[in-house]
Amino acid sequence: MKASVDAQWAQYGRALIDSMSEVLAETPENIHANLLETADYWLSLGLVLGLRDPDQARQLLQVIEAHEAERGELERATSLLGQVFT
Repeated sequence: MKASVDAQWAQYGRALIDSMSEVLAETPENIHANLLETADYWLSLGLVLGLRDPDQARQLLQVIEAHEAERGELERATSLLGQVFT
């Protein structure tokens, strides 16, 4: 059991580092500290929620996953607005 749990945490850690590395590579360096602080906040909040109320945490993840495609649309709209107003 311990090896399985350790492997899951290692997989989680790799996914987290890969995701944040991708975000940092795509954003200006002067906002990296704010992005990392925000990510830390939400990760902490998610871990606490997951420990205190796993069912509610699962439900929140399902909502986030269900709206993942909309996030891409929002990013494209934001980019377009940036081009229009610059």
